[in-house]
Amino acid sequence: MEGPLSKWTNMVHGWQYRWFKIENDTLLYYTSREKMLKGQQRGLLYNLITSKGFFLGQIRLSGAVVGIDGENNSLFTITVEGKTFHMQGRDLRERNQWVRILENSIRASSGYAKNGSIGTTPAQHFKQKTEEASEFLKTLVDKVKELEQLKNGERVADEKKTIDSLIAASNNLTNNVKHAIIYLQMAQARLDPNMKTEKLMFTHPDLDEKPSSRVGTVSDSTQTSSHPSSNTEKPISGIQHLDHLKPHRAESYASSDEEEFYDADEELIDLDKFENEKSGPESGDSERCTDAGIMSSDEDGYDFGDSHEDFDEIYNNAEEHDIGNVQQEHGSVLMHLLSQVSVGMDLTKVTLPTFILERRSLLEMYADFFAHPDLFIATNGIDTPEKRMISVVRYYLNAFYAARKSGVAKKPYNAILGETFRCRYTVPNSSLSGKKTESGPWPGSDEKQLTFIAEQVSHHPPISAFYAEMPSEGISFNAHIYTKSSFLGLSIGVASIGEGVLTLHNYGDEQYTITFPSGYGRSIMSTPWFEFGGKVKVECEKTGYYADIEFLTKPFFGGKPHRIQGTICREGVKKPILTVRGEWNGTMYAKPPNGDEYVFVDVKSKPEVKKECIPVMQQGKRESRRLWRHVTAALLRNRIQTATTSKRFIEQRQRQEAKERLENGEKWTPLLFETTDKEGEWMYKQKLGVRNTL
Repeated sequence: MEGPLSKWTNMVHGWQYRWFKIENDTLLYYTSREKMLKGQQRGLLYNLITSKGFFLGQIRLSGAVVGIDGENNSLFTITVEGKTFHMQGRDLRERNQWVRILENSIRASSGYAKNGSIGTTPAQHFKQKTEEASEFLKTLVDKVKELEQLKNGERVADEKKTIDSLIAASNNLTNNVKHAIIYLQMAQARLDPNMKTEKLMFTHPDLDEKPSSRVGTVSDSTQTSSHPSSNTEKPISGIQHLDHLKPHRAESYASSDEEEFYDADEELIDLDKFENEKSGPESGDSERCTDAGIMSSDEDGYDFGDSHEDFDEIYNNAEEHDIGNVQQEHGSVLMHLLSQVSVGMDLTKVTLPTFILERRSLLEMYADFFAHPDLFIATNGIDTPEKRMISVVRYYLNAFYAARKSGVAKKPYNAILGETFRCRYTVPNSSLSGKKTESGPWPGSDEKQLTFIAEQVSHHPPISAFYAEMPSEGISFNAHIYTKSSFLGLSIGVASIGEGVLTLHNYGDEQYTITFPSGYGRSIMSTPWFEFGGKVKVECEKTGYYADIEFLTKPFFGGKPHRIQGTICREGVKKPILTVRGEWNGTMYAKPPNGDEYVFVDVKSKPEVKKECIPVMQQGKRESRRLWRHVTAALLRNRIQTATTSKRFIEQRQRQEAKERLENGEKWTPLLFETTDKEGEWMYKQKLGVRNTL
């Protein structure tokens, strides 16, 4: 492929036109096509294998990653050895075309081409790689035998000790390769339904010299050796047979068009599993539980080693720590991810590793939007539509810092279908009325408390619905958000698709429709960090006022992150009534057309109000804090394998329930929310203005 692209040079010369050509796994670029034809090469982007070093005029692609920007449809980057090179196509189509071809070239050069070799099917390519691994194992065994022969010769004590160490290390490596081949053959059995499982286990005469390392097949899963030195063949890694791994029909446990489940075996990429198989048991961690064990066990009967923990106190500890340098600490997981996904790919079926999780459910994160209840209700009592719109925007811009205060690029738990979370807030420096609610999010709460309820109403696509209210002030908020995550190369983007509606019931049900920004986990190859990005809108159809706000992502070329800019306007009026700028996690300023700029919001000026929740062990089994308590406790104590095991129990139970609903012809019905005539909208069933009681 060849064609023109713009390449960023520096702040003086900016973007420069270049002619690019991919040839022999190398990306060449020239000042023009004419210069290319004359052979006047401008520079080189070498592939992983041919490049020898990093010198002037040439850029290595060893370890390079192609990335795109979630907010710009024409830019893409090539990052290598800490440096980032910026390219720009004419439009989205041209950018995506270059990104795909560059990705394929890098994959092929790296030896982990995603779609196999050219001219072969994925199944054929997989079989070829499995056979190559078997040949490598044979070679490895031969080398170990050569070491043993060296040991038998005349050697001094120190040399024999060194050779013994080499033999021990080589034997460990041999066992690891055996394990890898077993897993490859298991996967091959899934790709080839006609493959006989009794022929899967790799055998080699030289591998069967020692009973402890024999690799073979058994016809009975209960077959055991009656003596340690028995010559009975038995497979490694405790694998007794492969009957349960025979290929079977891919099954989708969907109970409706909106709800779609995938069996554990269908997951495209499971980084949890990859991480755990590469790591050994952790100090103080629970014994690892296999997938088969999870499928046949009851979570209540499993010892997670946290019976002594105070779960309520654990949830009160909201401090999160940085993930650290992912490439240094979790490099194998990162490379596995990069070898399996493509830029722009939907991550719905990717199970991300447990170490990137923050200790709360997504539903609880939404509750933090109301951590300043005084600002939420401040709109009530304001006499003019203009001032009410300004008040709503002030609350909206102040809400994000409480929800993403840590700035750490960790993700909340993916809420499971039917999961709920509820809490309440008391307005600072206010007194309660003593009048209790009879229904709503938290019956029995004071009418002057802000109550919140959330429910996961759909699993695929993942949709969360939540609702908050304060009856005494006649104000409520109803929202639904579909989170769609995508791989962007150097980042992960999460689009929040949906909207919220803030209703002022004392003003003739005056409604403000609000959309949400996207979130981005940046620098996933080093130390990840978080930012918002995208355009949002706050609009009141009744009064004609609206606000256009943009969350600005950090520019490629310098500049500050976390900035926002926006205007508040009225239909029919050309000039905005207010211009807003600043940082969503700091101070924001507002300026009227004929006035001085002033502090609009200072998100750090006062602390968030602590949410009140029912004690963890008094909650229902489907309520977030009780549901995820074992995961949360294990993450706090850095017991990653235990956290992963608990998470798998929850996920597997969800799949089993979906399967049972399908078999029984049942359809999942959310408990607290229902759909409306408006497409995609979910509404709380007992909202203010609808229910008959307080």
